[in-house]
Amino acid sequence: MTEQHSSAASGSPFDDLAATVQVAEPLASHTWLGVGGAAEYFCEPISVESLAAIVSRCHEQSIKLRVVGGGSNILASSDGVAAMVVSLAAPAFCGITIEGQTVRVGAGAKLVHLVSETVQAGLSGLEDLVGIPGTVGGGLVGNAAAHGSNLGQRVHSVTVMLPDGSTEERVREDIAFASGWSSLDGVIVLAARFELDSDDPGRLTKRMQKQWIVERSEQPSGTRAVAMMFKDPVGTTAESLISQAGCRDLCVGGASVYATHANYVVAEAGCPSSDVKELLEKVRGVVRERLGVELSPRIRVW
Repeated sequence: MTEQHSSAASGSPFDDLAATVQVAEPLASHTWLGVGGAAEYFCEPISVESLAAIVSRCHEQSIKLRVVGGGSNILASSDGVAAMVVSLAAPAFCGITIEGQTVRVGAGAKLVHLVSETVQAGLSGLEDLVGIPGTVGGGLVGNAAAHGSNLGQRVHSVTVMLPDGSTEERVREDIAFASGWSSLDGVIVLAARFELDSDDPGRLTKRMQKQWIVERSEQPSGTRAVAMMFKDPVGTTAESLISQAGCRDLCVGGASVYATHANYVVAEAGCPSSDVKELLEKVRGVVRERLGVELSPRIRVW
């Protein structure tokens, strides 16, 4: 199966490729915050081959390339993003295969789906991460963590695509994982292999459900136009620091701190990305000034 390029992309550097490329694709609908302008180019490739063609062309033409996963931690500029934005939401990048204690999963798969399937298969090691939004690829790049566990702990290997469109497999020893970070930031994650432990499915399900309830109670409900602002410093939480610094009632234009869950920002309809960015810096500055702690942003500004 091949893709035919979009007529809307006439005159773009991708016209001759077997890939559907959109021009001026609005990014608001691809992010949780629901704000931001358009991507110069946007593509959802249906195969590794079509992705490689796009990546290689971007490399040749010096076009910046970004990957959007679940969009839970992205703030796109209201002025637009001068880049090729790639989404790995097609089935070719979302498969989950379980063989014994080995799990192979595509980067586009939702992390919650990976956790659910492994728990049902009686495999432990990922159940603590059930409440984390986003995709496996994004979770690996940012080393998603919760309740003392992180995604990098269970990685056996990761398949990545390099800027020239070629692919390689990196084993765990070749990948650095730290709090909220990994050395996979400069490549495109395609898939990963995890090695898990066998356990009782019923016991794992109860544990997963408990963690899910805890996570849901700590996150805003009833609105999708939210994003978690900062990473938790060692030994404390960003939410507690924001509250101690008296930032619960801060707002800038259409962006405000979600008072009930103070480490979240809420964006009103039509809110420009600059309001969100200014609010983040304002909260960060107040916490720094009053508590002497430098918060690290979780939101990635495009």
